[in-house]
Amino acid sequence: MPELPPLDETEGKTLAPPQQHSAGRKIAEATVAEINKTRAELKSWVERENAAAMDEINTALAPDIGTAAQVMRSEIRAFVLSKKGEAEFAAELRGLVETDLRFATALFEAPAALSGMSQERLQTLRLQAAVAHAPDAAEQVRLASEVGELDRKLASVAAEVPRSFYDGNIEKGMATYVDVNAPLATGE
Repeated sequence: MPELPPLDETEGKTLAPPQQHSAGRKIAEATVAEINKTRAELKSWVERENAAAMDEINTALAPDIGTAAQVMRSEIRAFVLSKKGEAEFAAELRGLVETDLRFATALFEAPAALSGMSQERLQTLRLQAAVAHAPDAAEQVRLASEVGELDRKLASVAAEVPRSFYDGNIEKGMATYVDVNAPLATGE
């Protein structure tokens, strides 16, 4: 492919459509590279924030290792198990987990079956306990989740940028460039 003459915008030269699309491709590639760099930074930030928040939640919901506390938690699990099947106790249990850290730690230190509930129900109670007993960390997790949603949006934008800046078929017209300043060949 012949080398194109340099553009001198001060002389009022205009880019031909293939040149415009070639320039658009370069701009699109640079833009997508910046978007991908930002996505990587967002992902890293979200991971750090989630890890720090989860450490704080785990610390807040960590059980006391004292013998008396262990016995109390065992009794709490037995009490919760005895209430299995009572519909009104489900709402009461949520209130107990949110207001009494002993209930929260008793349920979360043991498998869900020891308290007579499903793993999903235990996870729901854990989220509610985190909001109640470690509200700053729970908010940090929520915020990190929202920021994490930006990654999906940025991925969508990155996929659309190339189509917005150039058309590869028109850019291929660069290969058919004719240098109008070249000396005429006489065929001899």
